[in-house]
Amino acid sequence: MTHVVYNKDTTRLLNSKTYANPGTAKAALTRAAKNDCTMIKAEYAITETNEFYNNIEKIVTRQSMMGSKDFQERVNTPFACSPRSETYWCS
Repeated sequence: MTHVVYNKDTTRLLNSKTYANPGTAKAALTRAAKNDCTMIKAEYAITETNEFYNNIEKIVTRQSMMGSKDFQERVNTPFACSPRSETYWCS
């Protein structure tokens, strides 16, 4: 089981890393909070990776770059992998 650190409100991941156990995830959160003075540690949570992707991560509606059609995607979809980017359509 791996774990992730995410923002409770937006469900954006702290980073793209997964952690072997909750302790290492908590240590990563603490280090990130120390390095970023504006980050509020209480706004973040730790959970199992599968739980996050299956039940927690939000789905948002966005507009495609081509044809201006609406589509849904996960909040943490990389921009280059999203139909709203030019890179997606040029690949």
